[in-house]
Amino acid sequence: MSRHPVLTTAELNRATLARQRLLARDALDPVAAAGEIAGLQAQEPASPYLGLLARVAGLEAVDVDHAFRERRLVKATLMRATLHAVPATEYRRLQPAVGPVLAAMSRRDVAGRPGEHHLHRLRRAVLDHAAQPRTNTELRDHVAGLHPTETPEDLWWWVRRHVALVHAPSPAPWSFGRRPGLVDADAWLAGDDGFAPEPAALEHLVRRYLGAFGPASAADAAAWSGLTVGRLRPAIGELDAAGELVRFADERGRELLDLGAAPRPSAATPAPPRLLPMWDSVLLAHADRTRVVSDADRARVVAVNGDTYPAFLVDGRVAGLWWTADDGGGRVRVDLEPFRRLAAADRRALEAEADRVAGFVAPVEPRVYARYRASRDRRAGGTFGRGG
Repeated sequence: MSRHPVLTTAELNRATLARQRLLARDALDPVAAAGEIAGLQAQEPASPYLGLLARVAGLEAVDVDHAFRERRLVKATLMRATLHAVPATEYRRLQPAVGPVLAAMSRRDVAGRPGEHHLHRLRRAVLDHAAQPRTNTELRDHVAGLHPTETPEDLWWWVRRHVALVHAPSPAPWSFGRRPGLVDADAWLAGDDGFAPEPAALEHLVRRYLGAFGPASAADAAAWSGLTVGRLRPAIGELDAAGELVRFADERGRELLDLGAAPRPSAATPAPPRLLPMWDSVLLAHADRTRVVSDADRARVVAVNGDTYPAFLVDGRVAGLWWTADDGGGRVRVDLEPFRRLAAADRRALEAEADRVAGFVAPVEPRVYARYRASRDRRAGGTFGRGG
C-alpha cells in the first residue's frame, strides 16, 4: 500500500485538464495563457493558434499574430528538441535548461567538427549574422565559408545546436512559413533580463511542468522535457527542500509529484468536448498518457513517424480525430472521426466546437492539416469515413 494519497486516473485527468484550461474557457491574454499551460507545440504553424482557441474565450487569430510580432510570444526549439510557442520571459527561463541537451545532440559524427576555440568563433559569427532574420540556407552557407573542412549541412546542423535562435514572424498564414527566418534570441529580445542561470532554469522547468501537467512522476517530466530523470533530480530536490512539493501515488503505486497549491478537482467535474490541434501537449506530456488517451486509441492518434493528429476529447479523454474539408460550396467544414459511437448530446457539443474551429481557420488556412490526413489515408490504403 502506498504511503502517499492515491489519485485515480479520472482524478489525474481532471487535474491535467484544469491546468491546461480545458475544463472552462476564460477571456485571457494569449501570452498569459501560453505561459500557464507551459507553452504550445508549434511544429505546424496553425497549432499554437488552435491550441489557444481550445482554451481561450473570444480568441481572434490577430491577437496571436500581434503577440508574435510584438515579441511577447516566441517560437523556438525547446522541450524534446521540438518547436514550441512560449512567452518571451518563459523562453529566457526554459532555454538554459534544455540548451545543453540540444548542444549534445548529434545526427552523426562530423569528421571536421571544430574544436572549442573554433566553435566559439563560429557561434559568434552565426549570432552576428543572425542579428537580423536569416534563412537556414543563409546561415548554413555563412558557416560553411568559415570552416570548409566538413559538408555545410552537417556542420550547420551541429553548430546551430550551440546557439539560441528564435523564429521571426512573417506575413505567412499563422505568422510563420515553412522556411522560417531565424534570429539571434538576444537581438530579438533585447532589453529584457537575459537568460536564467542553468540551475534556476531547471527548477523553473520542473515547477512549470508540474503546474501545467501535474500531478506527475519524474519520468513524466523527463518525457515532456526531453531531459533525463537524473538531470531533473537536483531541481526536484531543491523544490522539495523549499517545501514546494507534495506527493501522491497513482493507482499502480507510482509516486507522483505536485505543487501544493495546484488545482486537483473532483473526478466528477464536467469536462466539455474540445478539439485539440496536432501535437497538442496534453497528448504528449506524460510517459504514461492513460489519463487522457487509452493505449489503443493512442496508436490511432500518433502515427508511426511521430505525427500526432488533431484529436477531440469527450469527457476529458481522446474519443476521435477531426479534419477540415471543403463542404462543396466553398465553405469550410470539420469532419469528425469518432473511435466509437457518440451520445447525441456529445455529438451536438462536438459539432458546435467544430463550427467554431471551421470559422476560425476559414479566413487563414481553410484546409489546415489536409496533407496529414491525405498521408494517413495513403498509409491506411484508403480513406476513412466520418463515423458516428
